[in-house]
Amino acid sequence: MTLRLPKSQSRDNGFGAEADMIYREQREERFRTKVAIQQFLNHNGPLFRAFAKAGTSINEVLDGDVLRVHASNAMKLAVLIAAEINKKSPEEVTAAEAKPFRTDAAEYVADLWLSNKPIDVEKAAKEMASAINLADKSWDFDSFKDDKMSDDASLMISAVSLAGSLSKLVDIYDFRLGKEEALGKVVNYVVRTASKMAFDILPGEVRDADRRNVTQTLSRNLCSLMEACYERKAIEVASHLEGSKMTEVQKAKWLAETKPVDDVLRSFSEWSTCFGAFALAASQGMKSQNTPEKDNKTGL
Repeated sequence: MTLRLPKSQSRDNGFGAEADMIYREQREERFRTKVAIQQFLNHNGPLFRAFAKAGTSINEVLDGDVLRVHASNAMKLAVLIAAEINKKSPEEVTAAEAKPFRTDAAEYVADLWLSNKPIDVEKAAKEMASAINLADKSWDFDSFKDDKMSDDASLMISAVSLAGSLSKLVDIYDFRLGKEEALGKVVNYVVRTASKMAFDILPGEVRDADRRNVTQTLSRNLCSLMEACYERKAIEVASHLEGSKMTEVQKAKWLAETKPVDDVLRSFSEWSTCFGAFALAASQGMKSQNTPEKDNKTGL
């Protein structure tokens, strides 16, 4: 005897299966968006920090080839390092194999650009691969992997690291505000910006744990942006005051009136907005190409 469901119940089950499938697709879409955003932030953060430190016009980044050229060099360097490490041709290197070297490659390219030095990608790849081959093979490349640490604990550690990193700059120059006030201004601004951006660039239905994870990534990269903006302004102000004929009283008055820390925050706000917009735009293209990494070849 064959049991048959009533038609109404059969339709309900069909609707339930369809709803479940839609839910899973939406969840996977949110996850791809999160991963794509984090990859862009981590792989391109050093370049944006360099642009901010050098005083590059944001319009030049938005309209010109400055980002494309340096990002391309960084990507090529990461692929060549992976090729050296894995003993294969660059054309055979997968996204997963190149990924561990993307951030360091961007750091290398950014530092050379700031120093006005030419970049020899092939030579740099061989030198960096040689150094990596000498390192302990148990070194964990994956910066996202930490199964023993909760999201809250990881976020707290990031905040502490952020404060410590910015504190070094404030120790050198505090615009005569006092270390506590100057540090409080910049740290709080970075934390608020990271928190707001995490809500702005992620879908509203994303899990709280994923949002905290992205906030952590944002905090780390935005801290570097703030360092660049702060250092550039500190050098500018210190040079101006040193070359002026103002008395100490006049210098203090000038600093109080011009409020250079406010300029730091404005510059940081512009760069963080630009950075976030690029990350969101890039994620739209990256997530659609997010096929399993073992099959995803990374060309030059």
